[in-house]
Amino acid sequence: MSPYTTIKNLLYETIHRGKKPVEQIADEMGISANYLYRAGMPLDGSGVKFPLEYLVPLMRTTRNYNILKHLARLCGFILVREPRFKGFKGDEIDMVDDYQHAATRATHALKLFLSEPTSKNYEKATAALNEVLEQSARAERYCHKKAKGQLELDI
Repeated sequence: MSPYTTIKNLLYETIHRGKKPVEQIADEMGISANYLYRAGMPLDGSGVKFPLEYLVPLMRTTRNYNILKHLARLCGFILVREPRFKGFKGDEIDMVDDYQHAATRATHALKLFLSEPTSKNYEKATAALNEVLEQSARAERYCHKKAKGQLELDI
């Protein structure tokens, strides 16, 4: 996702470039397919405004949260998906290894971007850095549960 994109472009990508057809998305959201199709078009006279109350159902239906990430970035925040956590299915050392590998990949991608600042390298660097943030959130949640003594026993 380019930092220079617009919400309207992201809306178009979410509605028209996803895995699900517009008709299925509209059906799952409970709105007209024609309205959804037009709402995703650029505002050149043929598009309509997209109400804010439809945004969350659209993102959940398409499983595309790029609009939310973009809004967070515009406001100076970093958005990281909260991990679902039922207990770590492995050794704690594996969790540390996963985190270390993500950090190593991010460092490599960042060095590559800084030496060759192309849009492709930018996308790789931001994806790798976001992976580190997600691993951090996962580890933080695990540490919180362990500190409170709420870990599930694997019997």
